[in-house]
Amino acid sequence: MDGPAALLRERELQGLRWFLFAMVGATLTWGIGGLIFISGEAGKAFLLATGVFAAAINAGLLVLLARRRAMELIGFATVVVAFVTIAPSPLLEWQAAGIDRIPAAYVIKTGVPAALVVCALSALTLRPRYPLMVTGLTLAYQLFLLAVAFDDPRTVLASEATWQEHVMDQDVHLGKVAHSLGLTAATGLSIVLVAWVARQTVRRAVALEQANSQLRRYFSPEVADRIAEADVDFMRPGGRVRNIVVLVSDLAGFTPMSRALGPDATLKLLAEYQARMTAVIFAEGGSVDKFLGDGILATFGTTGIRPDAPSRAIRAAIRMVRALAELNAERAARRQPALEQRIGLDIGPALVGNVGSAERLEFTVIGNVVNLASRIEQACKITGDAVLASRAVVDAAGTSVATLERGSLPLPGVENPPELLAIVDEGER
Repeated sequence: MDGPAALLRERELQGLRWFLFAMVGATLTWGIGGLIFISGEAGKAFLLATGVFAAAINAGLLVLLARRRAMELIGFATVVVAFVTIAPSPLLEWQAAGIDRIPAAYVIKTGVPAALVVCALSALTLRPRYPLMVTGLTLAYQLFLLAVAFDDPRTVLASEATWQEHVMDQDVHLGKVAHSLGLTAATGLSIVLVAWVARQTVRRAVALEQANSQLRRYFSPEVADRIAEADVDFMRPGGRVRNIVVLVSDLAGFTPMSRALGPDATLKLLAEYQARMTAVIFAEGGSVDKFLGDGILATFGTTGIRPDAPSRAIRAAIRMVRALAELNAERAARRQPALEQRIGLDIGPALVGNVGSAERLEFTVIGNVVNLASRIEQACKITGDAVLASRAVVDAAGTSVATLERGSLPLPGVENPPELLAIVDEGER
C-alpha cells in the first residue's frame, strides 16, 4: 500500500503533467499569435521559432516526466522555458512600434501579463515554489525593463500630480511603476498561497484516502464505506444488538508445522493463506473481525446492509474450501505439505459496535454466538468435516445447500449444543 507521501507525489505528478500540456499549447499559441499581432518579418519569425522550439522542449519534458524521474528539475525547467518564451514580448512590441520614434519608456508600460498566466498554471503542480519562482522572475524582469527605459535619454519622469503622462505620453511615472510591481507581487503571492492551501488540502485528502484503504483491509468494501461515511454517533463507543452470522476458521496441525518452519516461513505461509481467505470473505460481504494466529474470526450482517447474511456466510465457507484446494495444488507443485482447514458457523444475537474510548476505538462483536462458532469449528476434529454449521444457520439461509446430519455433539462449555450439519460442496461431489 502506498503511503501518503507516495500518493501526494502522484497528485503532484498529475499536476505537473497538466502544467506541461498547458505550456505546450500556450507556447504554440504564442508563436502563432506572433504572426498575427507582431509587425515586422523579423519579429514574427522570432516569435514563431521561439514558440515552436519551446513547445518541442515541453513535449520532451513530458516524455521525461513519463519516466517519473527528476520531477522537481522538470518543474523548474518548465517555468524557465515558459518565462524565456514570453520575456522578449515587450521588446518586440517596442521594436514593432518603432524604436527610432518611440523611447524605451514604452517597454515598462506594456508589462508581462502572460507571466501571471504562467504563474497561475504552475500552481497546478501543488508546489508553491513554482509560482513563487515565476513571481520572482517577473518582478526582476520588470525592474530590468525599467532599467532599459531609463537607459534611453529620451525617457523622462512624469509629474507626481497625475499618471496621465505615464499612460498617454512617453514619460515614466515611478508611482505607476511601483503600483504595477506591487500588483504583480500581490497576484503572484496570492497564487502561491492558493497553491499552498491546495497542497495542504490534497495532503489531508490523501491521508483520508489511505485511511479508507486501510479500512478495506479489515472490512469488506461496503462495510468500509459505511464506516468512512459514518456520522459522529456511529463513531462513539457503544453499539447495538444484531442477529449476525459468525464464521471461525482454523488450520489443523499448525502449531507443530510452524515450529518446523521457523518464524519467517510461518509468517509467509500465513500471509499467503489469509490473503486468499479474506478475499473470499470480502467478496461475500463479510468482515474480518480479527486474526487468531492461524485462525480467522469473520462476521456477516454486522452493519445490516445485506439481509442475506446466512447464505453469504455459507457461500463464503464453501469458497474458502475451494480456495484452500487451489492453494494446496500450488503447494504440491512446490513440494510443500497440504494444509487442512476447519470452519464453524453459527448465527445469533451479538452486540455490534465500537469498543474502547473516543481516542482508540475497535469495531467488534461481543456475544455467545462467537464462542459457539468457535466450539463448532473445534467439533470438526470429531466429525472430520471441513465445514460445520448449526442448523439455525442453514435454516436462516433459506436456500438449498447440500448438508449431512451430524446431530448434537457435546461442545465444551455449551449446555445445550445445537444440531450440527456438515456443509458439502456440491461442486466437489
